[in-house]
Amino acid sequence: MAGGINAATMPCLKCAGEARRTSEGQENDFYECGECGFGFGIDWSEGGPPPTPRWPISEEEAEERREAACRVFRTLGQSDVK
Repeated sequence: MAGGINAATMPCLKCAGEARRTSEGQENDFYECGECGFGFGIDWSEGGPPPTPRWPISEEEAEERREAACRVFRTLGQSDVK
């Protein structure tokens, strides 16, 4: 398990909702968000697994992540981000 037990659930990179690990490798884990369905991967080879659980996050952090995602996804031409 690349990200270990503390990375079993992560905040979604698109909506900051709860994303659960769908597959795991030696260095990479893959996730799917239960709220928006967005799938993404994380490469843990550089920094190693997180030392503390990554989920849940505070509402303040969730809002910051949603705002950042809006900027990124709109730049990529994906206007479905709110």
